[in-house]
Amino acid sequence: MSIVSLRLVVTLFALSFVAAGCSARMQLDPVLTAKAVEQPVKGTTWAAFRKPVTFASYTAKLTKGGFQTSTSASLGPYERKQSKQKFEYTLVGGTPASWTGACAFGQSSQEVLFPISNDAGLVCTMRPESGGGWQLELKTQGKLYGPNSLNGSMTDGTTTLSIAMVHRLAGNAFQSAKPVGYEIRDAGGVAIAAVQIYNPQFVWIDPGLPAELQTAIAAAAAGLLVSGKSADDINEKPQNGGSSFGPRH
Repeated sequence: MSIVSLRLVVTLFALSFVAAGCSARMQLDPVLTAKAVEQPVKGTTWAAFRKPVTFASYTAKLTKGGFQTSTSASLGPYERKQSKQKFEYTLVGGTPASWTGACAFGQSSQEVLFPISNDAGLVCTMRPESGGGWQLELKTQGKLYGPNSLNGSMTDGTTTLSIAMVHRLAGNAFQSAKPVGYEIRDAGGVAIAAVQIYNPQFVWIDPGLPAELQTAIAAAAAGLLVSGKSADDINEKPQNGGSSFGPRH
């Protein structure tokens, strides 16, 4: 195959990847998709400017954002860039109707509802107007030479749900270095919710859950949606100066 033909094939493949990515969905558990309605997310592009982020009957808004700090580490052809930024937000809609959230990357000065581990990554507290609250804690579990992952749980002290970062789009045989979303499961391992942070963004929540639990998950989803630039990523250094994993829309 000539160099020109090879370049044409590569270009066509890249264009098809971009076209598919614009309407792609994260890999989801069929148990969840059989029950939950896909809820489009609107407004995250302008969230940093205090514009509302909406999905289903919920509206979230960033109320405070701290200074962003960045660090990087490299190993051979790989480089990890880490950005950290505190932020606070509100959520209205659901039951209870009003929530406040605060997120940071496991800092000792952070006010928490429950003790956090020494290797905590992203930690968010979600407090309803009626009192009490939930806490989300995700730990970084990635290796420098592979896709980084934030996995953990959210709890109100009685009920605990597991949360796992997803790196695969539906129908794709390979994992992406960049995260595409998060999956939430109950104590029995059943998928009950998912959040797609890869554009276009979506939220799925099992409508059979108690209203209070649905809203707590929505509050956590809001934090995950507006924390896109606060997550750890890994990118393989490409020889041509561009990303070797395709664009994130």
